[in-house]
Amino acid sequence: MNVTQRPTGFTVTAVLLLLTAVGTLVFWIAFFADYEAQRECYLAQECNCWFLWERSFPAADAWTVVLCVLGAIGLWRMRPAGLLCTLAAGGALVFLGLIDALFFLQNGLYWPLNGDVAVELFIHVWTVALGLSAIACVWPRRDYLLR
Repeated sequence: MNVTQRPTGFTVTAVLLLLTAVGTLVFWIAFFADYEAQRECYLAQECNCWFLWERSFPAADAWTVVLCVLGAIGLWRMRPAGLLCTLAAGGALVFLGLIDALFFLQNGLYWPLNGDVAVELFIHVWTVALGLSAIACVWPRRDYLLR
C-alpha cells in the first residue's frame, strides 16, 4: 500500500501524535528548566501538592511519548505496529488526561483560572480527546494496517 492509499484520518492522527510527543517533551524541558523556582514554591508550602504530583509523571509521559512516536511512524508507513502503538498511545493519553483532570478537580486547582491553569486544562482536554480520537480512528480501519 502506498502513501496515496493511506486514509486521511491516519495522516491526521500521525501528525497529532507527533505534535503531542514534541509538546510533552517541551513541557518537561520547561518544567525542569524552572525546577528550582518550583522547588522554592514547594518549600514555601504555597503549591506543594501540584509540585509533588507533577514530579510523579516523567516516566509515564516518556512511555506515552515513545508510543506516540512509534504509533505515528507506524500509521505513516502503514505498518501493523502502527495499530498496536496507536491504540496503546490512545489508552495512555486517556489515562493520563483523566487522572490529571481528577486530581485538579479534587484539589480545586482549576480555580481561579489563570494562564497556568488554562494551559493545564488545555493539556487535560487535549490528551483525553486525542487518545479517544486516535482509538476511534484506527480501530475501525485496522484492516488497512493488518494487510
